[in-house]
Amino acid sequence: MAPTSPLRITAMALDLGNVLVKVDHYRFCRGLAGYAGPHLTPEEVFAAVFDAALEPGYDTGRISSIEFYQRIMSRFRLALPYPAFCRLWTEIFDPMEGMSEVVAHLGSKYPLFLLSNTNSLHFDYIRQRFPLLGHFLKFILSYQVGSRKPESGIYHALIREVGHPPQQILFLDDKLPFVEAARSHGLTAWPFTTPQDLQKTLRQHGLW
Repeated sequence: MAPTSPLRITAMALDLGNVLVKVDHYRFCRGLAGYAGPHLTPEEVFAAVFDAALEPGYDTGRISSIEFYQRIMSRFRLALPYPAFCRLWTEIFDPMEGMSEVVAHLGSKYPLFLLSNTNSLHFDYIRQRFPLLGHFLKFILSYQVGSRKPESGIYHALIREVGHPPQQILFLDDKLPFVEAARSHGLTAWPFTTPQDLQKTLRQHGLW
């Protein structure tokens, strides 16, 4: 198929969760609720951790891993040992089928950058277990730059790190608000659905 537009892309940036790897936050919520007993539901854990200020504070580096653990234990009146908590917190990721091959191909053609809202425990776990991260030149991580999508700071950090005109950087994310925020900073940004659809769209634009 002939390219549909004359896009000039010189670098690519990809999100992590549900783009490079599958993530199920409710796996953590179910596990923690299971330790607490019938008085705590997974939905209540999700609301207190992910819909409140706890995870954003951790994702932007304002609180450490130990402080994050202590605050969750205090919030739910639990005494789960830290290593057990870390297992629950990190064992929520699975491979995104077909994405390793896509990343390997793209990494042979473009400098690849990772742009992610994440924290040190999650990122260390993924980096050790998912070899596809080895294709990336640099990681722009919310807990290291002190800003998380859709805030401006993390996109500015990406543009500075890449060093190319923002319109020449293709950013891929599964969350449309983060795609729209990237576009507002001049980046070329597309929503991600599946590795197969991404490959098809890249071919259509002559980027594969």
